[in-house]
Amino acid sequence: MFYKKLKNGKYRYFEKYFDENQEKWRQVTVTLNSKSRVAQAEAKNRLALKIKERLEQQIYQEILTIQEVYNDWRKIRDEELKASSIHTENGSFQRFLKKFGKRKIDSVKGSEIQKFILELKLSPKTRVLRRSYYTMLFSYAQKVGYIEDNPMSQVVLPKVRTTVDDVKKKQCNFLDRTEMRTILDYGYSIPKYYRQTSLFEFMFFTGLRIGELLALRWEDIDFEEMTLTVNHTLNLHGYVADARQLLSPKTAHSYRTLSLNKRCMEILSVFQKECYDKEFIFVSEKNHIYGRDELSVIFKKICSEQLGEDKNMRRYHLHMLRHSHISLLVEMNIPIKAIMERVGHSSEKMILQVYSHVTKNMRKELRVKLNDFKL
Repeated sequence: MFYKKLKNGKYRYFEKYFDENQEKWRQVTVTLNSKSRVAQAEAKNRLALKIKERLEQQIYQEILTIQEVYNDWRKIRDEELKASSIHTENGSFQRFLKKFGKRKIDSVKGSEIQKFILELKLSPKTRVLRRSYYTMLFSYAQKVGYIEDNPMSQVVLPKVRTTVDDVKKKQCNFLDRTEMRTILDYGYSIPKYYRQTSLFEFMFFTGLRIGELLALRWEDIDFEEMTLTVNHTLNLHGYVADARQLLSPKTAHSYRTLSLNKRCMEILSVFQKECYDKEFIFVSEKNHIYGRDELSVIFKKICSEQLGEDKNMRRYHLHMLRHSHISLLVEMNIPIKAIMERVGHSSEKMILQVYSHVTKNMRKELRVKLNDFKL
């Protein structure tokens, strides 16, 4: 043991010890007010206790596997996330834990994880997302002292390049008014799809997420003011829709009140006249809340039959109706801030990047304005 006098007049005592686990010499310190024999004896005892605690902690850490650390992390992580995000993250770790779960947390190298990610048949964007998930796990392990260095800092992935196909997919990720009219006419012509088609039209005019729509209750509607308030989303992850487990909306900004047009009020009136549930609005004739998968199958079937199978690499999905609503608002020249408030987004960047598509009508309007422009 040795000591050094500090500028403030106190004394810092040092003691070195050999870490057999890391095969390195390490050092512990303690600061006291004096260099007397009593102080030196006290420092010696404190330093010995620190060394003992560190070595015992390392022994505990040695038995921890990646699976064990993951289980500890999930207890904290799950309290931070919505059910949908928990479901997504757990799915992203399945193959990772199958390969590395039994390994000690400090034994896995970044090069191994990099090779694992690159060998997965994933899109470049999904690879980057997986890397971010794994980084959070090892960052947690580093913060609580299970490891000293985060192996994810050594993981290098190819940069994500936006391709022409990516651009086309985004441009096809919504329905224009003509296409929507075609879908609705066909859906309403089939009696067994009438109520489901009403849901699709309601989503098109409101931009609600599917969970928000299915969670709507009669108390959320103000018929006099013609408004709808989003207070909940339905838990569709690990639960069937008819379990009716209500959760808080996706984000704080998802709590919102939006105005309804006359057509939405007509749809609500139909469900009110043919009311099969005193609490929830969008239920079947058998008093069951429609499941997301059930609605997705019907929507895809109608779209495929009327608009063509995967036309222009287009994939038909319910969230497309939300995209379509926002694209419609953009086409109507509604201010971005107003769109954000209506659909429950906190980021203007998200609206601009994902949803501000240039529709045919907007391109036509631009062409007319350019033709009429004179210097």
